[in-house]
Amino acid sequence: MKPHILCLMMTSIDGRVLTQDWAIDAPSDIFESAHEELKGDAWLVGRVTMEEDFDAGGEWERGLATGPIERTNWYAQPKAGKFAIAVDRTGKLNWKRDHIDGEHFVAILAEGVSDDYLAFLRKRGVSYIFGGKDEIDFAKVMDTLARDLGIQRLLLEGGGGVNGSVLNAGLVDEIVQFVLPLTDGRPDAPSLFDIRPDWRGSRKLELLSCEAGQDGIVKLHYRVHND
Repeated sequence: MKPHILCLMMTSIDGRVLTQDWAIDAPSDIFESAHEELKGDAWLVGRVTMEEDFDAGGEWERGLATGPIERTNWYAQPKAGKFAIAVDRTGKLNWKRDHIDGEHFVAILAEGVSDDYLAFLRKRGVSYIFGGKDEIDFAKVMDTLARDLGIQRLLLEGGGGVNGSVLNAGLVDEIVQFVLPLTDGRPDAPSLFDIRPDWRGSRKLELLSCEAGQDGIVKLHYRVHND
């Protein structure tokens, strides 16, 4: 059991996703419009994306745990209906609140996080799910999101590391990629899908649509064949 997973991203023509220092500004209005049109129950990003784009940086409050906390999933608002999810394996995000625009925050953790961090999440009212002992098992996570939170349609929105991990696990169903009319060329810049180290092979894509839009931006929509 898992949600239908659709990866939504904006890239350069060579597939890079780090928009800093690009020759043109990435049009956030186009991305946000697509985000709304795709009607996800939830969206999922990696730690760096959540930290940089959604005010979750800085040091989180220590000293809150009064004893050991069991490594079981904890839900502050399981009936929220809409969720904003971050993969934060080692527990670094400094959550300021429990939601954004009515979407409840959920952290995906490994079991090695500290009791203090779990106590911090509970104080903030941020739900958390354990994805594995040391690494994140995304198949397990997606099953939990569907079963426990009722998520049926999930938008995967970067960065390249988390996109690559979910794709590599054979879980991505569709890709919507907005290709901007510029090159990046930086060899160390993150790409649409970064898979390290356990590459399980390429994925065949079926083109569903190709649209040339404003200012030379091209929208590509693919179905992913995971068989």
